[in-house]
Amino acid sequence: MSDMATILVGDIGGTNARFALAEASAGGLLVKHIWKRRGEDFATFDAAIDAFRKDVPAKIDGVSLGVAGPVRDDRAQLLHRDWSIDGPHLAGRLGVARAVIVNDFMPMARSAPDLPAGDLREITPGDADPGGAVAVGGPGTGFGLAVLRRIGKSGWVVIGGEGGHQAFAPQSRFEWEVAERLSKSVGYVSNEIVAAGAGFEATLAAVADVMGQEREPLTPADVEARAAKGDPLSLEMCRLRAATVMTALGDAVLSVNATGGVFVAGGVAVKLQPYLKEEEALARFYERGPRRDLMSRIPIKMIVSEEAPLLGAARLWLDDRARGWL
Repeated sequence: MSDMATILVGDIGGTNARFALAEASAGGLLVKHIWKRRGEDFATFDAAIDAFRKDVPAKIDGVSLGVAGPVRDDRAQLLHRDWSIDGPHLAGRLGVARAVIVNDFMPMARSAPDLPAGDLREITPGDADPGGAVAVGGPGTGFGLAVLRRIGKSGWVVIGGEGGHQAFAPQSRFEWEVAERLSKSVGYVSNEIVAAGAGFEATLAAVADVMGQEREPLTPADVEARAAKGDPLSLEMCRLRAATVMTALGDAVLSVNATGGVFVAGGVAVKLQPYLKEEEALARFYERGPRRDLMSRIPIKMIVSEEAPLLGAARLWLDDRARGWL
Protein backbone atom coordinates (compact mmCIF):
# COMPACT_ATOMS: atom_id res chain seq x y z
CA MET A 1 0.00 0.00 0.00
CA SER A 2 1.56 3.26 -1.13
CA ASP A 3 -0.49 5.76 0.81
CA MET A 4 -2.42 6.25 4.01
CA ALA A 5 -6.19 6.09 4.26
CA THR A 6 -8.56 6.65 7.16
CA ILE A 7 -11.75 4.65 6.80
CA LEU A 8 -14.87 5.04 8.90
CA VAL A 9 -15.95 1.45 9.50
CA GLY A 10 -19.09 0.12 11.09
CA ASP A 11 -20.76 -3.07 12.25
CA ILE A 12 -24.50 -2.42 12.40
CA GLY A 13 -26.23 -5.35 14.04
CA GLY A 14 -29.71 -6.06 15.24
CA THR A 15 -28.88 -4.95 18.79
CA ASN A 16 -25.82 -2.68 18.68
CA ALA A 17 -24.22 -0.18 16.33
CA ARG A 18 -20.43 -0.05 16.38
CA PHE A 19 -18.24 2.43 14.55
CA ALA A 20 -14.49 2.99 14.49
CA LEU A 21 -11.70 4.50 12.43
CA ALA A 22 -9.41 2.14 10.52
CA GLU A 23 -6.03 3.52 9.54
CA ALA A 24 -4.54 1.75 6.52
CA SER A 25 -0.87 2.03 5.61
CA ALA A 26 1.97 -0.05 4.23
CA GLY A 27 2.29 -1.52 7.70
CA GLY A 28 -1.25 -2.89 7.70
CA LEU A 29 -4.51 -1.92 9.35
CA LEU A 30 -5.08 -0.39 12.76
CA VAL A 31 -8.56 0.02 14.22
CA LYS A 32 -8.96 2.93 16.64
CA HIS A 33 -11.68 4.71 18.60
CA ILE A 34 -14.18 1.85 18.73
CA TRP A 35 -17.59 3.30 19.64
CA LYS A 36 -20.53 1.07 20.61
CA ARG A 37 -24.13 2.04 21.39
CA ARG A 38 -27.48 0.27 21.46
CA GLY A 39 -29.40 0.81 18.25
CA GLU A 40 -32.62 1.48 20.15
CA ASP A 41 -31.08 4.71 21.45
CA PHE A 42 -31.32 6.30 17.98
CA ALA A 43 -34.37 6.83 15.81
CA THR A 44 -32.39 6.57 12.56
CA PHE A 45 -29.06 5.35 11.27
CA ASP A 46 -28.08 8.93 10.39
CA ALA A 47 -28.59 9.94 14.02
CA ALA A 48 -26.29 7.12 15.19
CA ILE A 49 -23.46 7.93 12.80
CA ASP A 50 -23.78 11.65 13.58
CA ALA A 51 -23.33 10.84 17.28
CA PHE A 52 -20.14 8.92 16.49
CA ARG A 53 -18.82 11.73 14.33
CA LYS A 54 -19.45 14.20 17.13
CA ASP A 55 -17.56 12.03 19.64
CA VAL A 56 -14.77 11.06 17.21
CA PRO A 57 -14.19 13.92 14.76
CA ALA A 58 -11.68 13.09 12.02
CA LYS A 59 -11.04 13.58 8.34
CA ILE A 60 -11.95 10.38 6.53
CA ASP A 61 -11.24 9.00 3.06
CA GLY A 62 -14.07 6.52 2.86
CA VAL A 63 -16.82 4.60 4.63
CA SER A 64 -17.41 0.84 4.83
CA LEU A 65 -20.28 -0.72 6.76
CA GLY A 66 -21.55 -4.21 7.44
CA VAL A 67 -25.28 -4.18 8.18
CA ALA A 68 -27.65 -6.85 9.47
CA GLY A 69 -29.93 -7.05 6.47
CA PRO A 70 -30.01 -7.51 2.72
CA VAL A 71 -28.21 -4.94 0.57
CA ARG A 72 -29.15 -3.93 -2.97
CA ASP A 73 -27.62 -1.15 -5.06
CA ASP A 74 -25.67 0.17 -2.04
CA ARG A 75 -28.86 0.49 -0.01
CA ALA A 76 -29.93 -1.56 2.99
CA GLN A 77 -32.89 -2.07 5.28
CA LEU A 78 -32.11 -3.66 8.64
CA LEU A 79 -34.12 -6.77 9.39
CA HIS A 80 -34.39 -6.28 13.14
CA ARG A 81 -34.58 -2.47 13.34
CA ASP A 82 -36.46 0.19 11.40
CA TRP A 83 -33.31 1.72 9.94
CA SER A 84 -32.50 2.27 6.29
CA ILE A 85 -29.04 3.09 4.96
CA ASP A 86 -28.43 4.73 1.60
CA GLY A 87 -24.80 4.49 0.46
CA PRO A 88 -24.75 7.41 -2.04
CA HIS A 89 -26.63 9.62 0.42
CA LEU A 90 -24.20 8.69 3.21
CA ALA A 91 -21.14 9.35 1.02
CA GLY A 92 -22.50 12.79 0.16
CA ARG A 93 -23.21 13.65 3.79
CA LEU A 94 -19.71 12.65 4.85
CA GLY A 95 -17.91 14.14 1.87
CA VAL A 96 -16.33 10.96 0.51
CA ALA A 97 -16.41 9.42 -2.94
CA ARG A 98 -17.65 5.98 -1.92
CA ALA A 99 -19.52 4.30 0.92
CA VAL A 100 -19.27 0.51 0.81
CA ILE A 101 -22.48 -1.05 2.20
CA VAL A 102 -22.60 -4.85 2.54
CA ASN A 103 -24.34 -7.54 4.56
CA ASP A 104 -22.75 -7.78 7.99
CA PHE A 105 -21.24 -11.23 7.53
CA MET A 106 -19.23 -10.13 4.50
CA PRO A 107 -16.82 -8.08 6.67
CA MET A 108 -16.69 -10.89 9.22
CA ALA A 109 -15.76 -13.31 6.45
CA ARG A 110 -13.23 -10.95 4.90
CA SER A 111 -11.43 -10.59 8.22
CA ALA A 112 -11.01 -14.33 8.76
CA PRO A 113 -7.88 -15.07 6.66
CA ASP A 114 -5.96 -12.18 8.23
CA LEU A 115 -6.79 -12.70 11.90
CA PRO A 116 -3.89 -13.60 14.22
CA ALA A 117 -4.01 -16.81 16.22
CA GLY A 118 -4.91 -14.89 19.37
CA ASP A 119 -8.22 -13.84 17.82
CA LEU A 120 -9.23 -17.45 17.09
CA ARG A 121 -10.16 -20.52 19.11
CA GLU A 122 -9.95 -24.04 17.72
CA ILE A 123 -13.17 -26.02 17.66
CA THR A 124 -11.61 -28.99 15.87
CA PRO A 125 -8.37 -29.39 13.90
CA GLY A 126 -8.02 -30.25 10.25
CA ASP A 127 -5.99 -29.83 7.09
CA ALA A 128 -7.20 -26.77 5.20
CA ASP A 129 -6.72 -26.54 1.44
CA PRO A 130 -4.89 -23.21 0.87
CA GLY A 131 -6.74 -22.72 -2.41
CA GLY A 132 -10.14 -23.83 -1.20
CA ALA A 133 -13.21 -21.77 -0.41
CA VAL A 134 -13.82 -20.75 3.21
CA ALA A 135 -17.21 -20.69 4.97
CA VAL A 136 -17.94 -18.22 7.77
CA GLY A 137 -21.18 -18.22 9.73
CA GLY A 138 -22.95 -18.28 13.03
CA PRO A 139 -25.59 -16.74 15.27
CA GLY A 140 -25.79 -13.37 16.96
CA THR A 141 -29.05 -11.45 17.00
CA GLY A 142 -29.54 -13.01 13.56
CA PHE A 143 -27.68 -15.82 11.80
CA GLY A 144 -25.10 -14.75 9.24
CA LEU A 145 -23.41 -16.75 6.52
CA ALA A 146 -20.81 -15.86 3.90
CA VAL A 147 -18.24 -17.58 1.71
CA LEU A 148 -14.70 -16.55 0.78
CA ARG A 149 -13.02 -17.49 -2.47
CA ARG A 150 -9.34 -16.82 -3.16
CA ILE A 151 -8.33 -14.93 -6.31
CA GLY A 152 -4.70 -14.66 -7.28
CA LYS A 153 -2.05 -15.10 -4.61
CA SER A 154 -3.46 -12.85 -1.89
CA GLY A 155 -6.86 -11.50 -2.92
CA TRP A 156 -10.26 -12.65 -1.75
CA VAL A 157 -13.80 -12.39 -3.04
CA VAL A 158 -16.60 -12.55 -0.47
CA ILE A 159 -20.02 -13.92 -1.33
CA GLY A 160 -22.61 -12.86 1.22
CA GLY A 161 -26.12 -14.15 1.55
CA GLU A 162 -29.09 -14.87 3.76
CA GLY A 163 -28.11 -18.43 4.63
CA GLY A 164 -29.28 -18.03 8.22
CA HIS A 165 -32.84 -18.04 6.91
CA GLN A 166 -32.49 -21.52 5.43
CA ALA A 167 -34.95 -24.01 6.89
CA PHE A 168 -34.15 -25.64 10.20
CA ALA A 169 -33.38 -29.35 9.61
CA PRO A 170 -34.49 -31.43 12.63
CA GLN A 171 -32.73 -34.79 12.93
CA SER A 172 -34.24 -36.34 16.06
CA ARG A 173 -37.74 -36.84 17.45
CA PHE A 174 -37.06 -34.12 20.03
CA GLU A 175 -36.07 -31.65 17.32
CA TRP A 176 -39.09 -32.53 15.18
CA GLU A 177 -41.37 -31.85 18.13
CA VAL A 178 -39.64 -28.53 18.82
CA ALA A 179 -39.99 -27.61 15.14
CA GLU A 180 -43.70 -28.48 15.16
CA ARG A 181 -44.37 -26.23 18.14
CA LEU A 182 -42.29 -23.43 16.65
CA SER A 183 -44.17 -23.62 13.36
CA LYS A 184 -47.39 -22.95 15.26
CA SER A 185 -45.98 -19.90 17.06
CA VAL A 186 -43.71 -18.29 14.43
CA GLY A 187 -44.66 -19.90 11.11
CA TYR A 188 -41.52 -20.56 9.06
CA VAL A 189 -38.82 -22.18 11.21
CA SER A 190 -35.31 -21.17 10.13
CA ASN A 191 -31.84 -21.76 11.53
CA GLU A 192 -31.97 -18.16 12.73
CA ILE A 193 -35.13 -18.78 14.75
CA VAL A 194 -33.63 -21.81 16.50
CA ALA A 195 -30.03 -20.69 17.03
CA ALA A 196 -29.96 -16.89 17.11
CA GLY A 197 -31.15 -14.24 19.51
CA ALA A 198 -34.08 -13.31 17.29
CA GLY A 199 -35.89 -16.56 18.09
CA PHE A 200 -34.62 -17.18 21.61
CA GLU A 201 -37.87 -16.77 23.54
CA ALA A 202 -39.99 -18.76 21.08
CA THR A 203 -37.45 -21.59 20.91
CA LEU A 204 -36.99 -21.77 24.67
CA ALA A 205 -40.78 -21.96 25.11
CA ALA A 206 -40.97 -24.77 22.55
CA VAL A 207 -38.15 -26.70 24.24
CA ALA A 208 -39.88 -26.36 27.62
CA ASP A 209 -43.17 -27.61 26.16
CA VAL A 210 -41.55 -30.65 24.55
CA MET A 211 -39.76 -31.49 27.81
CA GLY A 212 -42.97 -31.04 29.80
CA GLN A 213 -41.46 -28.28 31.90
CA GLU A 214 -43.00 -25.03 33.03
CA ARG A 215 -42.15 -22.03 30.87
CA GLU A 216 -39.95 -19.49 32.66
CA PRO A 217 -39.01 -15.93 31.57
CA LEU A 218 -35.29 -16.68 31.27
CA THR A 219 -32.70 -14.50 29.55
CA PRO A 220 -29.89 -15.95 27.42
CA ALA A 221 -27.50 -15.25 30.31
CA ASP A 222 -29.80 -17.19 32.67
CA VAL A 223 -29.82 -20.17 30.32
CA GLU A 224 -26.03 -20.09 29.92
CA ALA A 225 -25.52 -19.98 33.71
CA ARG A 226 -28.04 -22.73 34.37
CA ALA A 227 -26.61 -24.95 31.64
CA ALA A 228 -23.16 -24.66 33.21
CA LYS A 229 -24.70 -26.03 36.43
CA GLY A 230 -26.39 -28.93 34.62
CA ASP A 231 -29.99 -27.67 34.41
CA PRO A 232 -31.70 -30.07 31.95
CA LEU A 233 -33.84 -27.46 30.16
CA SER A 234 -30.95 -25.06 29.70
CA LEU A 235 -28.61 -27.83 28.54
CA GLU A 236 -31.12 -28.97 25.93
CA MET A 237 -31.51 -25.40 24.71
CA CYS A 238 -27.75 -24.88 24.35
CA ARG A 239 -27.22 -28.23 22.69
CA LEU A 240 -30.09 -27.66 20.27
CA ARG A 241 -28.62 -24.32 19.23
CA ALA A 242 -25.12 -25.81 18.89
CA ALA A 243 -26.41 -28.69 16.76
CA THR A 244 -28.27 -26.21 14.54
CA VAL A 245 -25.10 -24.14 14.03
CA MET A 246 -22.98 -27.14 13.11
CA THR A 247 -25.62 -28.55 10.77
CA ALA A 248 -25.90 -25.21 8.97
CA LEU A 249 -22.13 -24.86 8.64
CA GLY A 250 -21.79 -28.42 7.34
CA ASP A 251 -24.47 -27.67 4.76
CA ALA A 252 -22.56 -24.54 3.73
CA VAL A 253 -19.35 -26.52 3.27
CA LEU A 254 -21.07 -29.02 1.00
CA SER A 255 -22.82 -26.26 -0.97
CA VAL A 256 -19.58 -24.51 -1.97
CA ASN A 257 -16.95 -27.21 -1.35
CA ALA A 258 -15.36 -25.11 1.41
CA THR A 259 -12.20 -27.17 1.80
CA GLY A 260 -10.30 -24.07 2.96
CA GLY A 261 -11.87 -24.25 6.40
CA VAL A 262 -14.75 -22.99 8.49
CA PHE A 263 -14.90 -20.02 10.85
CA VAL A 264 -17.71 -19.80 13.40
CA ALA A 265 -18.64 -16.24 14.37
CA GLY A 266 -21.26 -14.24 16.23
CA GLY A 267 -21.95 -13.30 19.82
CA VAL A 268 -24.28 -16.23 20.48
CA ALA A 269 -21.80 -18.64 18.88
CA VAL A 270 -19.05 -17.55 21.27
CA LYS A 271 -21.29 -18.35 24.24
CA LEU A 272 -22.05 -21.77 22.72
CA GLN A 273 -18.38 -22.70 22.32
CA PRO A 274 -18.36 -25.57 24.88
CA TYR A 275 -21.41 -27.17 23.24
CA LEU A 276 -20.08 -26.80 19.70
CA LYS A 277 -17.19 -29.06 20.72
CA GLU A 278 -19.40 -31.83 22.01
CA GLU A 279 -19.49 -35.09 20.08
CA GLU A 280 -23.15 -34.77 19.06
CA ALA A 281 -22.69 -31.26 17.67
CA LEU A 282 -19.55 -32.23 15.76
CA ALA A 283 -21.36 -35.25 14.33
CA ARG A 284 -23.90 -32.87 12.78
CA PHE A 285 -21.04 -31.31 10.85
CA TYR A 286 -19.05 -34.41 9.94
CA GLU A 287 -21.57 -37.22 9.42
CA ARG A 288 -22.49 -36.67 5.77
CA GLY A 289 -22.71 -40.18 4.39
CA PRO A 290 -20.35 -40.68 1.43
CA ARG A 291 -18.88 -37.20 1.95
CA ARG A 292 -17.72 -37.80 5.50
CA ASP A 293 -14.12 -38.16 4.32
CA LEU A 294 -14.26 -34.71 2.72
CA MET A 295 -15.72 -33.18 5.89
CA SER A 296 -13.25 -34.87 8.24
CA ARG A 297 -10.32 -32.90 6.84
CA ILE A 298 -11.86 -29.45 7.34
CA PRO A 299 -10.70 -27.43 10.37
CA ILE A 300 -13.22 -25.37 12.34
CA LYS A 301 -12.16 -22.24 14.19
CA MET A 302 -14.08 -19.63 16.14
CA ILE A 303 -13.59 -15.90 15.74
CA VAL A 304 -13.47 -14.28 19.19
CA SER A 305 -12.16 -10.84 18.22
CA GLU A 306 -14.66 -7.98 18.56
CA GLU A 307 -12.57 -6.03 16.05
CA ALA A 308 -12.94 -8.66 13.31
CA PRO A 309 -15.94 -7.19 11.45
CA LEU A 310 -14.43 -3.71 11.65
CA LEU A 311 -11.13 -4.93 10.20
CA GLY A 312 -13.05 -6.83 7.53
CA ALA A 313 -15.04 -3.73 6.60
CA ALA A 314 -11.78 -1.85 6.08
CA ARG A 315 -10.41 -4.71 3.96
CA LEU A 316 -13.49 -4.57 1.75
CA TRP A 317 -13.10 -0.83 1.21
CA LEU A 318 -9.47 -1.38 0.22
CA ASP A 319 -10.46 -4.26 -2.09
CA ASP A 320 -13.06 -2.04 -3.75
CA ARG A 321 -10.56 0.78 -4.20
CA ALA A 322 -7.91 -1.55 -5.66
CA ARG A 323 -10.16 -3.61 -7.96
CA GLY A 324 -13.17 -1.43 -8.52
CA TRP A 325 -15.48 -4.25 -7.44
CA LEU A 326 -16.20 -6.57 -4.53
